[in-house]
Parts: sequence; structure tokens; C-alpha cells
Amino acid sequence: MTIAMARPEALRSDAQRNRTALLDVARAFVDRGEPALLNAVAHEAGVGVGTAYRHFPSQQHLLEALAIDALEDMLDQVRDAVVLPDTGDALRGVVTTAFRSMVGDAALGDLLTNGGFSCADTAALAGDLVVSVDALLERGRAEGLVRADIDADDLRRLLCGMRTAAVAGGHPVERPDRYAEVLLSGIRPA
Repeated sequence: MTIAMARPEALRSDAQRNRTALLDVARAFVDRGEPALLNAVAHEAGVGVGTAYRHFPSQQHLLEALAIDALEDMLDQVRDAVVLPDTGDALRGVVTTAFRSMVGDAALGDLLTNGGFSCADTAALAGDLVVSVDALLERGRAEGLVRADIDADDLRRLLCGMRTAAVAGGHPVERPDRYAEVLLSGIRPA
């Protein structure tokens, strides 16, 4: 059930400070490739565990709060790419943008790799992303650029696999466009 929000509407100033501290510490954990376990995050942020759980009922809620800004940015970039008149350029833009975003923001990459959402606002953004990508893939199928059996979830899974390969060993790939081109070649009809 998706009832919580990754970004609350209004908080008291002390609650906002606690939330910010928790997010800052959690971001550091995720960026180091470590799980942002709520107890450890609370301890390092200098707040009580109960405070951490009031803000983030689960580790998934925390991850979604970390990733929501990047998810919004990625959706905006995908929407910009989708309206390009050349479908091939639009597909290349979507794949490259999504891949760079997932490699560049560990929380976003982890969120999309997990594929599940607990917060209503992130679930809505993800739904909008699927609608935009599916519309583009339909255009691509109509123009013979995309296999008939590829949908937005397939593309997400392929991007997640590429992301895992690209960040292996803690050193992101230097030429993400090359990975995007390989993926685009793979989704073309035989």
C-alpha cells in the first residue's frame, strides 16, 4: 500500500532539521555503496531511532525520500526526450538520460533496481515515467526501431543491469553513451 509521502508537506523546524540530518547521513551511506539502515543512520545523525522511524517507517521510505528529486529530474528529462520529432533521437535521449541518472545517483539507481514503491508520490512519478516511456516505445515499434516484445519494464530492467555493470568496483563507466548504444542495438528488431 502506498500511503506515505517521500516529501512531507510541512514540518516543524526541529522536525525538518532532524529529517535533513537523517537524509544527509543516509545519502552518505548510499553514496559509499552501504545500506542506509535506519538504526545506523539515526545513530550517526545524532537522533533517536524513534525519530528516524517517525520520518521513515521503513528503509524503503528512506530510499524513496533520497531518490525523489532525482526521479523528478529524470522524468522531466525523459519527457523532453520523448517529444523530440526524431524517434531514434528520442530513444537515444531516454536511454542515455536514464542510464546516466541511475549511475550518477545511487539512491535513484537502487530505487529503480528494486522496482517497488511505498510512497504515493514516488509511485505516481514512476507511473508517469512508465506512461512516457511506453508511448515512446510504441512510436519506436511503429517505425521499426523497437522489438514488439519490449515494454517500459523491460527497458528498466535492462538499464538496471547496465547500471550494475557500470558501477562495479566503485568506478562508474567513463563512456555511458557506449552502453546506451549497445542497449539500443539490442532492442531493435532482428
